[in-house]
Order: sequence, then structure tokens, then C-alpha cells
Amino acid sequence: MTMVKIILNADDFGKSPGRNQAINDSFARGLIRSAGLIVTGRYLPEAIELAKVGKYMDHLHLHFNLSANQLQENSDDAPLTDEMRKDSFFCKDQKFLKYHGLAKRIDTIRKWKLVYRELVAQYELFKKVTDGKADYKHVDFHLWYNLTWPVSIALNLFTRRYNIESVRYWGIHQMSRRRYILFRLLSWDHRVTYIPATNIDYFLSKKDSISQYNVIEVYCHPHYKDGVFLDDSPSYLKHDRQPMMKQIQMLKELGCVEFLSWEDII
Repeated sequence: MTMVKIILNADDFGKSPGRNQAINDSFARGLIRSAGLIVTGRYLPEAIELAKVGKYMDHLHLHFNLSANQLQENSDDAPLTDEMRKDSFFCKDQKFLKYHGLAKRIDTIRKWKLVYRELVAQYELFKKVTDGKADYKHVDFHLWYNLTWPVSIALNLFTRRYNIESVRYWGIHQMSRRRYILFRLLSWDHRVTYIPATNIDYFLSKKDSISQYNVIEVYCHPHYKDGVFLDDSPSYLKHDRQPMMKQIQMLKELGCVEFLSWEDII
């Protein structure tokens, strides 16, 4: 029987009290093995305290954020850098907007320095609050804003400066052919591995980082809503919210599955 290796990953740790508690309980119940921490909201201290008590700090990695929360209200996501807070393209009243036009407008390449400095600030804060105990070689960077012109340049420089070994991306293969070629040219220092089973692309600094493991990633958005534990992943992921956790439970019952975290891979 072929062994299938699966990364069980949760998104958006630090977004809200309901999200934080649900992810904390998911670690305790063995539903997940890693989580991406967002450092731009007001519930970051709560997430860090839960990770310390739960002793899973070493299974956290940074989830970059450049927009307001689309799933939780009142998370008060704001840039860490003053220059981005004052930039009307990204922010209103010094808080992140939910949507902006980075993906469509190629002239926004000129904003790459602004993006780069924000990425650095988020990474440095992540290192500070996790006190050297988390994973610093893998970062999550997805949703629509990962496929933008300034991000392709800023992320390229960032990963080289900090020796990042893998970046979780989303939907590069969904680009038009012409746009895909240009985007890849702007990201020339990276190789891309596409894993069809998860509809996710990865920038990798080591060509065998994932391919040698034959890994699939299962990711979710644990949350408590009105006291009910559920997965509130966006509807465009084409799965029902509640059954996501049931799928994970079913996977855990299979004898041919080995569960990993991003930290096990790199």
C-alpha cells in the first residue's frame, strides 16, 4: 500500500478570538499539524499566548497579509509600516482595504518597494513574537494578492534575503499564458512546483523540497461561530464548510496516511 503524506495546515491564526480558539483546539485534537500566523491584527497576542500554553509554537509559520480580513469582521488588519498605512491604494483610515487593483494593473510594479518593506516588517515581527521557536523557512502567501506585479518582485528579493525555502502560493496556473510568462520573469529566482491535488503552487528554493515527499496539503479555516466548531473556508474552494473537518477525521482513520507539517518538510 502506497503511503500518502499529507500536510494538515490551518490558515489565519491571529484573525479573531473564534479563529484562535478553534485553531488551538484543532492542534489539541490532532486535526492539524501546522498553522499560518497573521501578525497584522489585534488578536495576535492572544494567538501567541495560546501557542505557548499549547506548546505548538514550533509548528507555526508566517502568513503574509496585505488586505483586510474577508471572513471575520472587526479584525482591524493594518499594515505595520507607516508608508503603507498612508497609501490610499492599500488602505483607508490606515487600515487595509479588502480589495485593490494590484492584480490587474501592471503599472503598480512601481509599488514593489512599499510591498517589500511591509513584508520585511511582518517577518521581523513574527520572529520577535515567536521568540525563535517557530518555523522561519516557510511562509504562506496566497489569495488573489499573491498574483500581483509588485509582490512578485518584493517576494523574490525577500526570500533571497532571508533564505526562505518554500512559499505557499495560490493559482499561478490560472493565469493567462502571456501574464504567466511575464510573472515568471519577474520571479526568476524561483522554481515552481504545482500540486494538482490541492490547486496550490509553491515557490521552492530547493528543487526536491516537496517532490521527493509526494505530499498533498489539506488546509482549513477552523472557527467557532455561535459556539459551533466549523471550517469557514471561502465558498470558492468548492467544498462545504462543516464537512472539511470530517474529511480530516476520515483521513486520520486511514492506515496509509502519514501526517506532516511544513516544518517536517523543510
